[in-house]
Amino acid sequence: MAQKRSAFNFDKTIWGINFTERGPKSFTKTFKLGPLSQTVNIKLGSGKIRGTTSIPGTGLAKRYDIGDLGALIDRIKSSAGTPDVVPDLPEYRRKPDMWSDDDDGQDQGSSS
Repeated sequence: MAQKRSAFNFDKTIWGINFTERGPKSFTKTFKLGPLSQTVNIKLGSGKIRGTTSIPGTGLAKRYDIGDLGALIDRIKSSAGTPDVVPDLPEYRRKPDMWSDDDDGQDQGSSS
């Protein structure tokens, strides 16, 4: 079912977020990478991500679909696993610190 046409039109971009009479529609961010310009556009309603790589001032550009925002977040979460190696930090050690100033460290030198 088609949406009812609004009585007025409104389209304004504030801080990279495109607002229309129906609310926020998309987020756009452009990065300048040397002679190239990279633009990422996220549609807030559907979560689709599109990208554009262009050479500013020439009219040459390549558009492509990056994917879905939900799938991208899942991919990032699955690639960030827990480390298998326990770091050598004081809170991970099992034996007491030999240079400690605590009273517990006085019994270390005596033998039973």
